[in-house]
Amino acid sequence: MHPPSVSPARALPLRARLRRTLSRALNHRAGAPLRAAHEGLAAAELAVLRTRDRLLEPDPTPAERADVAEHLTIVVKTFLRPDVCRRLLCSAREVFDGRIVVADDSPTPLTVADPRVDVVALPFDSGVAVGRNRALAEVDTEFTFITDDDHVLSRATRLHEVIDYLRRNPEVDIVGMGLMNLPERRVADVGTDRMTAGTLPPLREHGELVDGLPVRLMVAQNYVARTASLRRIGWDEGVRMLDHRDFFHRASGRLLTVLDLSVGAYHVRTPYRREYMRHRRDHAADREYLQRKWTAVAMGRAPSDVTRWDG
Repeated sequence: MHPPSVSPARALPLRARLRRTLSRALNHRAGAPLRAAHEGLAAAELAVLRTRDRLLEPDPTPAERADVAEHLTIVVKTFLRPDVCRRLLCSAREVFDGRIVVADDSPTPLTVADPRVDVVALPFDSGVAVGRNRALAEVDTEFTFITDDDHVLSRATRLHEVIDYLRRNPEVDIVGMGLMNLPERRVADVGTDRMTAGTLPPLREHGELVDGLPVRLMVAQNYVARTASLRRIGWDEGVRMLDHRDFFHRASGRLLTVLDLSVGAYHVRTPYRREYMRHRRDHAADREYLQRKWTAVAMGRAPSDVTRWDG
């Protein structure tokens, strides 16, 4: 996988506007042909790329697969997309033989036949933070792979290499991986060189190399971490949807994160699913809560690692 040629910092606002425009068109009453085209194009791109990965990427050795299965657990949060989550699980089994924990707050929890998949059923629409915390509580391995249900793994998701890196570099807590959005075929680097006022100074400067990988203050929701490090931070359950940035803000100065774009997965969004998107976009309460919390942090009335602000 390779980073985009356009600077993410400059292109993101335009991309965000384009995504919103596309999402509105896909959800329009007359958008059925566009929905079918979007889904078909993404599926075709995914099939071609995964075939390429099978042909070009080396298969892990049995010893490497066994080591990863013993020391890593995959954690995924899902909601209202059982078919999408099953696609992730199916793709994971091509490269991973270990345990997968799925947190599901759908009205009807996911059911799977795979005995190595544990589904944690939650009250309806509990939110991402609650789901990740509950799933993480079930992990008993040294490393955890955090991913989302609309991701697809392939041979390019070389988990044994990521674990080897973490073992060589005990000061690193998280290794972010490339995540190619389809059908755009764009690899996102969500790294930032500054955080919200009040956060602790980072352990290493943005862009500094650690054993060949650049430091990032934040990475996409597609990373391998030390389980103990994740438990030190956790997810703020006062947040239902906007958990990601808050996690890395609180991790600043406490965890060290790097990015490896040579390994990764594919991201196939579903902006045409109206019921899912209705809940996904309902984050006004999250924004208000985070504003109050981080204002308190910036004013010194709360520590930067506060997980719940009731002031």
